[in-house]
Amino acid sequence: MEFRSKLHPPSFNLWLSDRMNIALLINETECIELDNYYLFCHQLLALGHSVSLCRIDSLGMSNAQVTALSFEANSTLVTVGRSFNDLTSRQVGLNRFDLVWVLALGFRIGFLDKIQLLHNLERDTALVNSLNSILYLKSKYFLNTQTEIFSHPESHASANWRQLFEIIQQGGGTWIIKPPAGSFGRDVFKVDASDANLRPILQTMTGHDSGAYCLIQRYVEEISNGEKRVLLANGEVVGQYCRRNTQDHRTNLAQGGEPEVCKLTPEEIALCGPIGKFLRDEGALFVAMDLAYPYVIELNVINPGGLTTLLALTDQDLSGEVVKRVLSGKFA
Repeated sequence: MEFRSKLHPPSFNLWLSDRMNIALLINETECIELDNYYLFCHQLLALGHSVSLCRIDSLGMSNAQVTALSFEANSTLVTVGRSFNDLTSRQVGLNRFDLVWVLALGFRIGFLDKIQLLHNLERDTALVNSLNSILYLKSKYFLNTQTEIFSHPESHASANWRQLFEIIQQGGGTWIIKPPAGSFGRDVFKVDASDANLRPILQTMTGHDSGAYCLIQRYVEEISNGEKRVLLANGEVVGQYCRRNTQDHRTNLAQGGEPEVCKLTPEEIALCGPIGKFLRDEGALFVAMDLAYPYVIELNVINPGGLTTLLALTDQDLSGEVVKRVLSGKFA
């Protein structure tokens, strides 16, 4: 309840005269958490829209309609720490919504099923972010193929650990080993060619010849000065902060990285322009970009983290600006 005093209602007049039904697809938790969905929910409710919180892992199909378990939201009941059991819930067809904002992908085992269900839904209902961007922009492979837009460290991927081992041996220097679809800094290793653990790390990451893919990326010294998390909404920067490693080489906050207030340099601002336009054209309307100038390390298109961190750092709630820009990009 103390946090509620920090929320600032949007200070703009929505150009859409009709009240919209909006669903936020989220992970299953016992209680409401201070996360993007909480911030966006209150901003949308303040604009007069109807908002439902729907669990991503409850996606299903009934009579040719994509359905999900939906919790009806209102500003009184949606408070941090409140049990979802206090909200009215039912399984509903998602095609009743004007907009479905995907803020989670849930358990990996059902990933392909959920993607196919969302593909069917996107034919009739607006999705944020677009399914195409959800599938491909988060991929660490994708950045390597867009060299005219992104500067990206030298990277190689394979399910063959021997191939990756040979590349590091021949290339020398320092490398980062990580899963292509990982998150929160899990299973990320910093090694060099002489590292005694190089072989077992690569064997483990490729699943001991079981077909698991592994990504190796040449370490860039620029990241030793910190990695900037840049939030973009409808192609424009809305906020940023710097993450510095404190315990090991990883800057991820989940792995002990420390955030601090920062500004973007003129060169970084110039870089964000064409990247923002590219993301907007791809239907990625809310994205977090990890930047160690001039390198783009990663794009985050599923529930990009940063709003609550900036709120804690600056006491400024930027969720209203994000909502404004996302709705503008989707419906203007």
